[in-house]
Amino acid sequence: MMRLVILVIFIFVGYVIVHYLKEMFKAEVRQRSERDYRRRDRENPATEQDYRRILGVTDKDGPAAVRKKYKELLAKYHPDKVQHLGVEFQELAERKTREIIRAYEFFRKK
Repeated sequence: MMRLVILVIFIFVGYVIVHYLKEMFKAEVRQRSERDYRRRDRENPATEQDYRRILGVTDKDGPAAVRKKYKELLAKYHPDKVQHLGVEFQELAERKTREIIRAYEFFRKK
């Protein structure tokens, strides 16, 4: 009986340690990818064509079409909409939302 209790304790402690290390690794990867993402933005500023590709509009579309597409994409990729899918999807949605907002801000200022 005592062996069983010790085995259960070791399994629980092992699970806690593995879970903690996994969360630390995820946080490190998240920070590294965010840092790379920011550095890439500084090194390669996006062009108008990149912003058009992000929003899915053509050269012929006017401000109303850009605004409409922006609202559609923002509703689709908002992090709160994918919250139930997990942390990874929520982070991807946050990045995509930032790209969409940045593209819309470019056209709004223009």
